[in-house]
Amino acid sequence: MTRLFSSLALAAGLTAAALSPAMALDPALGSMGFASPTPTSKGHAASVPTPFAAIPESLQALLDAGYSIRTSAGEEGNILTLEKFVDRTSPSKWVRCELIGDHNGNTRLTFSQHVTSTCWKLN
Repeated sequence: MTRLFSSLALAAGLTAAALSPAMALDPALGSMGFASPTPTSKGHAASVPTPFAAIPESLQALLDAGYSIRTSAGEEGNILTLEKFVDRTSPSKWVRCELIGDHNGNTRLTFSQHVTSTCWKLN
């Protein structure tokens, strides 16, 4: 009986996945597959151009300029996402920074004495 319910749950999950908007007819495959997302003009865009261009400002300079840390990731929290709110009519500015420890990152941040940062603009 448990095996039957597991099979039904699996079938329902696979059906839901196949019918989701992310799953579409992919012309390259000629069948069901993951197609490239299409940008939309309103609401959440399926794909948004992201320049990911390096900027000369350090993390400290960006924080001094009014950016706020929004997320932190990585084993030591060394990958940061920063946001600068402009105003209600303009989109926020987003930047990704990475902290790098001594010896070009080969030393853990915890044990580094000279931590540097590299930042990239996201929009």
